Amino acid sequence: MPMTLRQVVESLISLKSSSRVEDQVSKAGVRFQATPGVLDILKEFGAGPKLLSMIPPAPAPPSAPAPKAAGPLTVICEPKDCAVAAGELYKRTSQNRTTITGLQPGETTLEVFADGYERMTRRVQLEEGKPLEEKFSLKRNVQSLQQSGNAALLKTVAALGGTDGFAQLGDIEGSGTMQWVNAEGKMEEWTLTFSKRIGRDLTTTFKTKNGECTASFVAQATKQDCKGALRNSAEKIAEQGTSLFLSYQLQDVIQTLLKRPLVASETDENRLESADAKDAYVFAIGSDGLPSGLIYRIADGNAPIQVEYSNYLKVADARYPGKVSIGRVNNAPVWIFTLNNVRSRSARRP
Repeated sequence: MPMTLRQVVESLISLKSSSRVEDQVSKAGVRFQATPGVLDILKEFGAGPKLLSMIPPAPAPPSAPAPKAAGPLTVICEPKDCAVAAGELYKRTSQNRTTITGLQPGETTLEVFADGYERMTRRVQLEEGKPLEEKFSLKRNVQSLQQSGNAALLKTVAALGGTDGFAQLGDIEGSGTMQWVNAEGKMEEWTLTFSKRIGRDLTTTFKTKNGECTASFVAQATKQDCKGALRNSAEKIAEQGTSLFLSYQLQDVIQTLLKRPLVASETDENRLESADAKDAYVFAIGSDGLPSGLIYRIADGNAPIQVEYSNYLKVADARYPGKVSIGRVNNAPVWIFTLNNVRSRSARRP
């Protein structure tokens, strides 16, 4: 089927090669003629001399009264320049705007499109001699947002030490403190040592001046043991603290996100989103390229969990958050893990 002017223009835009469009025209032909206006449009979109010569010339027009003309139509595209189709006229915006003249009064269809953005179409009414301005706010398409999200996450992996760094964080041990808000709303603090191996394998030891607790998560089995004044009273806190510290290990969160569909936020490429029928993640990356936070939502009727990562420590070739704060969205953190020393047991020795 012969190609329309719009199809030829779109081929020039997508193929970025006049010779490849020439092949299409030589096979299909065209159903428009080489008027001066059409040739100007094709030149603007990159048509070469050979392609222009393949368009059949227009017959000399009969004498006719000058047609009525609509006022100038100004099209604004944001946030980036776009191609504009107004009926059979085509233009590119420059610095986000272009003005189209020579249109006839009446209703016409405006269509704007740009690489990585969804096409937008709008019907407008043009009046004789009256200027008109139309503004389009382009939205990035899903494929573009997915590409940006995946690229941002891979940059974050590199900033944390890359695949070698992640391997080193699979088997670590460290020390610090755990702060938590008790039933009376007061903050308590325990000293903390921990040992984490690959997978869901974590053992923690908490100490106060009155006793100590040890908690472990190995595969699906959990165990808590408290001594001294903490016996029979602090086992639940030890279990909760250990479970939260294990659940939001940064390297494990990122491994999960690498396996899920992921998109960048429309307004912020350092805000990554992943949602399915069971749960949803919003993962924030700081200006330094390191993760700064996580919002995790499940359909349990409660406010989403919010995790903040900060104070990064150097661990062999990797980076590891020295402070992890956990709570609910729009509330102060209830659990704060502050680490002063983290060591990788799997890092190669010099």
